[in-house]
Amino acid sequence: MLIKKMEMDNLDYIEDYFKNQPADEQKQQFEQRILADDSFAEEVAFYLSANGIIKDQLQQEKKQRFREIYQQQKEVSVKKQPVKIMWRYAAAACVAALIIMSSMLLFNKHAAPDKLAANYIKENLQTLSVTMGTNADSLQNGLNLLNTGKLPKALKQFESMLQYDAANTEAIKYAGIACLRLDNYDKALYYFKQLAARTGLYSNPGKFYQSLTLLKRNNNGDEAAAKQLLREVKENKLEGEQTAAAWLEKL
Repeated sequence: MLIKKMEMDNLDYIEDYFKNQPADEQKQQFEQRILADDSFAEEVAFYLSANGIIKDQLQQEKKQRFREIYQQQKEVSVKKQPVKIMWRYAAAACVAALIIMSSMLLFNKHAAPDKLAANYIKENLQTLSVTMGTNADSLQNGLNLLNTGKLPKALKQFESMLQYDAANTEAIKYAGIACLRLDNYDKALYYFKQLAARTGLYSNPGKFYQSLTLLKRNNNGDEAAAKQLLREVKENKLEGEQTAAAWLEKL
């Protein structure tokens, strides 16, 4: 049997409900309308089915919500109900599942470590400016290569500088960043550990960059190690402490 085409106003109303976070009163009105309006129940069920929202296997919380809805309507004999009534309960169950899924997503604060790191790299390590100091021209040349995406050449420039001056903290930092953007995480960690070990610097992002690299690599144990470094950055007020505090709440 073909399902009739949704009225445009109903489609907008249903779509708005599922794409936004409705208030409790709006949720109640929506569910009541499903139970009271056969045509609307069919349209909701069709919308959910068409958008692939119903999953084959539901989590236990969703199943419990279905049981509650079933108990509320237990006095109604399923066998005696016409097809349209069955549409109502299917749609109501789908709405309940969606509410549960939305709540779970809303209160789940854990962020994917590699995506968190990737966003930071994209926003903060794509275009860099040189800090004036020793060998500023050589650093600027390396940064120009880094900023234009010529990462292997940039890394070669910074490593060439380190051959003549192994203590050049800026070259160490930018070599590490070049390796990080090349997804050469082991080598990036090597440089950032060197940077973190340097003392007497006005500002040292070494430990923060180590944590950033571990989050981006995201191997077994990397997240735990990164969180420990972030705690050290936060507690010791090192460079990156505000970002470290924000990330610790999300991880």
